[in-house]
Amino acid sequence: MKKNQSVLFLLLSFPLFLYPANENTSIGARANGMGNVSVAVADFWSLYNNQAIMPFYGKMAAGIYYDNRYLLKETSTAVLGGTFPLKNGSDVFGFSLSHYGGGNFGEMKAGFAYSKSFASVFAFGLQFDYLLDYFKDAVYGKRSGFTFETGLYGQITKNFSLGFHVYNPARLKMVSYNGITEYIPTILRLGLSVRFKEKCVAGLEVEKNLDAKMQVHTGVEYAVMKYLVLRGGVRFPDFSFSLGFGTQWKGLSVDFSSSYHSYLGYSPQLALVYAIR
Repeated sequence: MKKNQSVLFLLLSFPLFLYPANENTSIGARANGMGNVSVAVADFWSLYNNQAIMPFYGKMAAGIYYDNRYLLKETSTAVLGGTFPLKNGSDVFGFSLSHYGGGNFGEMKAGFAYSKSFASVFAFGLQFDYLLDYFKDAVYGKRSGFTFETGLYGQITKNFSLGFHVYNPARLKMVSYNGITEYIPTILRLGLSVRFKEKCVAGLEVEKNLDAKMQVHTGVEYAVMKYLVLRGGVRFPDFSFSLGFGTQWKGLSVDFSSSYHSYLGYSPQLALVYAIR
């Protein structure tokens, strides 16, 4: 009983800091370790964060991710995904399935993505999403909806990249079983990344949910040795910070991170990705 009361208190007191699947937050322990910098950083989880980047990752791969936000099952996120580049390398398909929540409430998102690159310099991405929210209480029931997201990515130079992504640009709605409608959040993100001497990557990103305050993310990644990468980042204006590390052996990548919020506590994240080729 006390645990349920604690969760309810968090939901009512800190709505801006709880990010369900419909909010489309950054996915991946690398992104979270860098303060949620992701829209201009190429890696496997671009299939969720900015689909336009998928050709620049360029591998057939599968991955799983778990975010134990604030160490509560009710606010945790689990994601499964895969990327499938065609032989030409410039066309890539991807899928992702995510679940947020636990206990009496949950949100699911299934996405199918496609990206096309041009001259290994510029790329466009598009993803179609199916959303489902459910309550175990029969009074609230379920609600579902369809939306889409799109992104752009440009590798201006070998070491400098720009990315843009918009989620639900058409301001589509969720519809419940009793006909009640609710807007799906529309979220715009613009960011850049800079690589220094192959060992260090720094990123800056601005995120604007049309129904919330603007967020600024900044982070850095540094390869201290061949098989170990360290990361750190900060988010404003909620002033949460994060640390993480990653390692890779042959086709397997393992990344771990943890963010900390002064009111809500720790949120550890773990991601495993296996590149088939």
